[in-house]
Amino acid sequence: MNRIHVKFIKWLSNKFGYKIAMLKAVKGTIIIEGDMELLKYVDTSGYFFKKEPIKRTFPKSVEPESVKKLTSEQLKEIGL
Repeated sequence: MNRIHVKFIKWLSNKFGYKIAMLKAVKGTIIIEGDMELLKYVDTSGYFFKKEPIKRTFPKSVEPESVKKLTSEQLKEIGL
């Protein structure tokens, strides 16, 4: 009967276009089910031990400055 619930939940979530990962801890064992593409992103130890997610800092993107035209004096210096 338990497998029917799992299959129904997976079918229903996929029907609505969601990806799902299901985690269950029973007497020292961990049961993980769901869509395989999503399971590689699931943090099982953080979920079961209630740890804070890792804080990641991303570098700020630096936009390139616009190119300034050379003055006539600068053009004479380089011989153009």
